[in-house]
Amino acid sequence: MPNGRPPKPAELKRITGNPGKRKLPELSVVTTLPMAHHIPEPPEALGEEGLALWNQAWAAAITWLSPSSDFRAIENAARLADDLAFARKKYRATLEPNDGRLLVHLNKAFVDSLSSLGFDPTSRSRLGVAEVKAISAIDKLLAKREARK
Repeated sequence: MPNGRPPKPAELKRITGNPGKRKLPELSVVTTLPMAHHIPEPPEALGEEGLALWNQAWAAAITWLSPSSDFRAIENAARLADDLAFARKKYRATLEPNDGRLLVHLNKAFVDSLSSLGFDPTSRSRLGVAEVKAISAIDKLLAKREARK
């Protein structure tokens, strides 16, 4: 695991003018995988938290998640969501240090799994699938003009 600060997302580099002058990923160069056209059926035995994550992940990222390559990764994240909810509930009830350590460990695994799927700005930037872009005043005016037509 690398030490230090996490890398700055590409969208922030574009906004600040890329002061390091490193090459930024091209957004148009993306490997095409079969896209989901609907939310796939969830795996059996997912709990409430896991099912909520399953539906939210597929709904939010249906354009870059592929049922052929990402199904198991999302299933893992959903199961971690269930485990994390259980561990949080148990720790709050017992306040035992071992339960607290398990909670921290599961939370890290959960965050890592979400990151690997592109659910934070840095990982989306690395995947080249999405970029947050500020809308300029001229873009807003053009959008209003287009909406009136």
